[in-house]
Amino acid sequence: MRDLVCLHAGTSGPSTWDRFVPEFEALGYRVHRPTLLGHGTAPRRRPYLLDDFRDHTLRELDGLERVTIVGNSLGAFVASAIAAAEPERVERLVLEELPIPPRDSQDRDPTVRPMPTLGLLAAGWLTRRKSDPLLLRDVIADLRRPQPAWWTGLAAVQAPTLLLAGGPTSHLDQTRFPLVAETMPTATVTTIDAGHRIHTKAPERWLDVVRGFLAFKGA
Repeated sequence: MRDLVCLHAGTSGPSTWDRFVPEFEALGYRVHRPTLLGHGTAPRRRPYLLDDFRDHTLRELDGLERVTIVGNSLGAFVASAIAAAEPERVERLVLEELPIPPRDSQDRDPTVRPMPTLGLLAAGWLTRRKSDPLLLRDVIADLRRPQPAWWTGLAAVQAPTLLLAGGPTSHLDQTRFPLVAETMPTATVTTIDAGHRIHTKAPERWLDVVRGFLAFKGA
């Protein structure tokens, strides 16, 4: 069997993938659902930097030689960062509503509807049972900083990559997904008009697209 890793969004958790596990197992995958840093029983440390999410998840994946990774939002960024850092370990990528940081100081912010600081703190407080209340604030602040090493690393990723865009109701700038696809040699963009959490709002459409993409191995 091949290993498939599902990475949840910020303030979410591994259970967001529950309904899809049987489908992935039917394709011949062994499914892993690690908890991201600052969520649930995972360690909490501040500030929450993007590199720390990547490194914590890599430690969780110790012992797995090659993986396919499915991620949503923050989980999609962590998946892409793992692939950029260790491209030889990644077989395939599904990046759902990937937040895309600037390349340099002249580049654009990753969102079109920024949330004020008080709004971020309120959102964190409402989800405090799932995650550190300050996590969203730190993550969004780091996503607004240029991440040139991440952009450079993407060019080395040879794994087939499916970029899933949520369409105009998403808070992410949809015009940035083609920029990533141009950088990654084997990436394609597919839009499912369902907003930021496609797999929650349109699970059947999401599954149809993802299942077709993951079934390449003929398991």
